[in-house]
Amino acid sequence: MTTTNAQPQNAALAQLADIQEPLLANDWYLAPVWWLLAVFVVVVFWLLLRRYQHFQQRRAPRRFALATLSTIDLNKPDAPAQITSLLKRWLLSEAPQHPALAYSGKNWQQFLVSTLTASGQLKINGAPLPDLLALHYQQSADPAEVQRYAAFALIWLQQADLRLSNGNANTAQGVKHV
Repeated sequence: MTTTNAQPQNAALAQLADIQEPLLANDWYLAPVWWLLAVFVVVVFWLLLRRYQHFQQRRAPRRFALATLSTIDLNKPDAPAQITSLLKRWLLSEAPQHPALAYSGKNWQQFLVSTLTASGQLKINGAPLPDLLALHYQQSADPAEVQRYAAFALIWLQQADLRLSNGNANTAQGVKHV
């Protein structure tokens, strides 16, 4: 009796395929929305990083000028000329075609004062700049005047806004654009 039932079971077992276990998930699979969100976050981070680098690169000449200004020995007779040269080099790096690069004396002095922001004007407390021509060409300049000019240069480098000079820069020498 057992032999008749064993025959069909063996035939049925022979037809069965081996059971295969499913592959194990090696990675943590995310839904497509999460992948899109991750790509979006990476792109935003990259854009912010580029903007920050651009900002740092734009501010590099100002940082260099401030660092150089702090190294100028104010007791040397050519300190006022070094300060003026530094301010003009910074202006050259910011606006290579600016007409104030050719200014000297009163025109340069007027340009410096006119390009200070309102907060910069408050920091100098309305104190007038020393006569720059006298500072540059005296054999021994007054140390207090040189110190005042260096302090003004520091504030100017921190607070200057060259957009303020657009109307004043060309009219200072009588040049008017039509």
